[in-house]
Amino acid sequence: MCLIFVPSIVTEKLNDCNRCKVLSNSFKNWLQKTARGKYEGGDAAWEEAKLKSYSRSEMRLVEIQEGLCSDVKKHQDQCYALAEEVEHLLEQWWVHEDPNSQDVFAWLCVSTLHYCCPKNHYGMTCAPCPKDENNKICGGRGECNGDGTRQGNGTCICNRGFSGQFCESCAENFYSIDKEYCKPCHKACNGCRGEGAAACKFCKPGWELESGACNDINECANISLCKSHQFCINWEGSYACRNCDDTCRTCKGEGLANCTSCESNYMLWGGMCLDKTLKQQIFSNALKKLGLYVFLIVAAILMYKRMKAVSSLTVLLIGIIIYFSEKESQYHIFSMFYEFF
Repeated sequence: MCLIFVPSIVTEKLNDCNRCKVLSNSFKNWLQKTARGKYEGGDAAWEEAKLKSYSRSEMRLVEIQEGLCSDVKKHQDQCYALAEEVEHLLEQWWVHEDPNSQDVFAWLCVSTLHYCCPKNHYGMTCAPCPKDENNKICGGRGECNGDGTRQGNGTCICNRGFSGQFCESCAENFYSIDKEYCKPCHKACNGCRGEGAAACKFCKPGWELESGACNDINECANISLCKSHQFCINWEGSYACRNCDDTCRTCKGEGLANCTSCESNYMLWGGMCLDKTLKQQIFSNALKKLGLYVFLIVAAILMYKRMKAVSSLTVLLIGIIIYFSEKESQYHIFSMFYEFF
C-alpha cells in the first residue's frame, strides 16, 4: 500500500514518543471520520448491514491511510515518515485487534514500538511515577520527569511555588497558606514568613531593614553615583544612570529643560542651556508678545468705559488667549522675565 508524502515546513525534530503520538492521533481522527463510510441515507437496515462489513474492511483502512497525517498542522513531515515506517504494523493492528477495545496509541507506541510509556509512568522500564502518602503523583502539585515517555528519571517537577520530593513544601521566596497554597514573598524579601515587606526574613540587595520592614534604598541620594554628564533614576531595589541632554553639562533629569549647568558659550536660562543669540531672539519675541498683551488689555479698559458688556467679554477672551498661548509655548514669558531680571 502506497502512502502519499506531502512535504511541509521544516519544524523542530520530535522524539520518538511524540512522533508516535502525532501519528496515532491522526489515525484516531481518520478512524472517526470514516466511521459512517459512504453509506448515508436510504434504507436503514441495508445501511447497517453494509457498515458492519465496511467497518473492518480493507477499503476503510485504505481511506484512513490515504488521509493519514494530512490533518496534521505541525510536524507533518515527521508524521508521514513514521507512517511509512510502521505501515505494516498498522495493517497488522487493523486485522488482529478490535479498534473499539484496543487503543492504537497503546498498542503501537507503548506495547509494540516501545517509544512511550502509559500515563503516570516513565523511563526505559516504564516505572510508576512517585506518589505521596495520599497516593497522589507529586502530591498533585507537579508532574514526574519523563511522564508517559521512555525518558526521564521520575523526579517531581513541581508547579511554581512548590518544592520537595513530592512538592510538599513552598519553594524559596514563597510562603505557605493553609498548607495548600504557596504565594510569592514581597519583592523586597530574601525569604519570608508571610505577606508584605514586614514579613521578610532578610532584605534583598537594594533594600534595607528600617522600622521592622524592608524599604527601598534611595541610591540616588549618593550624588557621586553617576558620571558628571548623567542623572540618577531610583527604582525599587535598584537605580539607573541616564545621560543628560546634549545641551547640558550637568542636569537633574531628562530633557533640555532640566539642565543645572552648561558648557562654555552657553547660558543657563529656565533650566535650558542657550547661546546668547538664541536668548536675545527669544527675549525679543517675548517683548513683542508682552506688548501685544498690554495693548489688548489697555484697549479693553478703554472700551469698558463705553460698552461694559462687550468689554467684559473682550477681557475674558483676552485672558483665555494669553493662558493658552503661554501654556503651549516652550518659553514662558513671565518665567523668562523673572530669570532675566
